[in-house]
Amino acid sequence: MECCTYQTAALVDAGDDDFMLETAMLKVFSTDLLWQIVNDTIQIHGGKAYFTNEPFERMMRDARINMIGEGANDVLRVFIALVGMRDVGLELEGILAALHNPWGQVSQLWRFTARQVASVLAIPEVEVKSAGLETDAVGLGRATRSLGRNVQKLLARYKTDVLDRQHHLARIADVATELYVSAQVLRQLDALPGDRSLTTNERRVQLFTGRYYLASARRRIRQNLRALWDNDDNLGDELANRMLGSETESPHP
Repeated sequence: MECCTYQTAALVDAGDDDFMLETAMLKVFSTDLLWQIVNDTIQIHGGKAYFTNEPFERMMRDARINMIGEGANDVLRVFIALVGMRDVGLELEGILAALHNPWGQVSQLWRFTARQVASVLAIPEVEVKSAGLETDAVGLGRATRSLGRNVQKLLARYKTDVLDRQHHLARIADVATELYVSAQVLRQLDALPGDRSLTTNERRVQLFTGRYYLASARRRIRQNLRALWDNDDNLGDELANRMLGSETESPHP
């Protein structure tokens, strides 16, 4: 949370006009994680946490509103996905139009094909100064490539109907957010050797903590991308519609 807050604030301070995506990802990630932290704290303290002479019950109420206020996280996930996929969608729309007149759009089709071949063969390079972080940098590059491939596949399959695929959009948003956070964590870890304000032990703890996050993020990214194509979304939607229909037919007196 700290890494992403500093980076997002830096975009604002630098006068960047386009930081809506980063601020949305920061808000969703931080408020979700804060709720998890407070929830774990309540679990650790048990029934004692509910007493008003302890600060935890107030923390829980305060943490929960953050997931609703200033844009509900569910809505922001849809925003993150749609804004993030916008340029890819526009390009695919142009390619589909070009296919109807291929001889007049040879250069556009060729550039698109070249990019597709490059995305299959090459992993986006993530530069780090610390040799010990090279594995994490390669993992971040591979995850970025996987997101790009899946976004293209998703848009090719659903086209404009993707606007109504909120389960898919939420997963795309979560993957994009994990990548954004991972990039900031990796940057922070790469700067650790030069941070003389920390003791050697403090640097080791931060390095271990950051690398643990990067590893767990890669696992969550893989799970979300697999769930784009292997899920029970339709069954869940059907069940919800049936339950809502049942309530409509048999309202409470």
